Amino acid sequence: MTRRRYAFDEDRTQRFLAEGRGTGEGPSYRPWLQIQDVSSIGRSHRPYGIKTQREHHLLSDGEWKSFLRLEADAKVLDIWEQFPMDRLETFRLAHKLGIKHPITLDGTPYVMTLDFVVTTSIPRGPRLIPYTFKYSPALLSARDEELLVIARAFCEASGMRLRLIDEEFFDEPFILNYDFVRACDDISQFAFYQEVNAVAIMEALAREIALGSDDTMLRTCRVLAGTFETESSIVYQIAMHMVSRGVLRVDLSSPNGLERLPLSAYTAVFQDLRRTA
Repeated sequence: MTRRRYAFDEDRTQRFLAEGRGTGEGPSYRPWLQIQDVSSIGRSHRPYGIKTQREHHLLSDGEWKSFLRLEADAKVLDIWEQFPMDRLETFRLAHKLGIKHPITLDGTPYVMTLDFVVTTSIPRGPRLIPYTFKYSPALLSARDEELLVIARAFCEASGMRLRLIDEEFFDEPFILNYDFVRACDDISQFAFYQEVNAVAIMEALAREIALGSDDTMLRTCRVLAGTFETESSIVYQIAMHMVSRGVLRVDLSSPNGLERLPLSAYTAVFQDLRRTA
């Protein structure tokens, strides 16, 4: 990796602008920074968004876990990561605040970004909420604090309030559980889909859960696997598909693993399961 690959100058900034970086919404949004554009000290992630129907560019584990927490929120409608702030506005605000604005290699204002701008649903209509993730905010360097002041001022000038989040924004059991659940959102991609009657299995799971048994989900999956002549792991994936689609409800923050929970911890929402499959 050479420094030039990750360096920013005005030509590169203009190319990003021409590509429409930082514009669009839903599936058409293009983040200003993409994984191949930066040398990240953390691990990068490219999850496919269930709500946005596009690939997301997350530059660290912290951003990835924050993304999962945001996506799981029923009030969240859209998620824009690596959202660019208007550099003329941030430059003006930095000058007003007496803070040195970051610059490119050739001395032009660098485009600062927000980790996330999220569209949420509230009674008065959609609202934009910006987030920035920082590991251990209390230990930020003086320069990072200055950049945060600029970002906060930009958000306030735009009618938004910047939310600073850290590791306390998410808990590990929730992240682990939700990450598995979302992986089962589209079971049509799995090899077993053409070999089993997913609707019949979902109906059987819903009936068992409605009985409120103290049997664990894992034991129930084993029993139904025998009934439908398939594997218990397949039945469990179908159960998690139902959770992802809202047909089953369960507390995802359980530290014991969703498969170990009794069926009484689940709630079945009856509907036409053929649409869910």
